[in-house]
Amino acid sequence: MDIGDFKIRGLIVLLVVLAACAAMAAGTNEEMQIKGFRVPEYDEEGNMTSQIFGDFAKGMPDGFIEVHGLTMEFYKGSMSNRLTDMRVTAPRCLLHRGKKAAVSDSDVRIVRGEAMVVTGTGFMWNNNEQLLMIMSNSKVVLRNVSMDK
Repeated sequence: MDIGDFKIRGLIVLLVVLAACAAMAAGTNEEMQIKGFRVPEYDEEGNMTSQIFGDFAKGMPDGFIEVHGLTMEFYKGSMSNRLTDMRVTAPRCLLHRGKKAAVSDSDVRIVRGEAMVVTGTGFMWNNNEQLLMIMSNSKVVLRNVSMDK
């Protein structure tokens, strides 16, 4: 399997999600829903940079996708040596794949390796601006951090 196969699979999954949203926007009476999905994102070299997982998604007429059981994983490294850099979880959010953005008013948990956990209520994510903002009640827990100079 080569890098092009990974990109094609990611594109197919994205097209299915977008088709569900387009059907909703076209005013169909059937509610488009997807269960247990995964949408990967790749860089120019074919390295997976992130994945969005959801337990359940429903297309909205405004181009957003209502996602329940959200997990977003962000990676660093090459395809042969990929490490999870950060994982974001939330019970629900509104995701806009075209804008690479999401917003939520639910609880959120962000884990970066073994060293940091951030929790709070509500978040806003914009991948184009590399921005992830906790809206309120944020709490940061640092592990194995030395205060020595």
